[in-house]
Amino acid sequence: MGEQDTSIKTTEAVRDRLRALAKERGTTMNNVLEDLVQRELTAEEREQRAQLALEEVRQATGVTVSDQARAQARAFLEGLGRERYAS
Repeated sequence: MGEQDTSIKTTEAVRDRLRALAKERGTTMNNVLEDLVQRELTAEEREQRAQLALEEVRQATGVTVSDQARAQARAFLEGLGRERYAS
């Protein structure tokens, strides 16, 4: 049994941009959307990847990254993001 299509309500500007992207890529708006959502991770997926990376660091170096160090790194990176979008 194949997947059933559904509708998504959006603005005309978003629809027009999807249409333009699809045309440039020689594909459908559905395929453009699918590509975009496959690239973006959920919060749970990001956390899983972080845990895997921390385990790899521990196995390779013997160093266990503390929760405090993770919080500091996260705050630093979030600060970089704010600076980027404040410009």
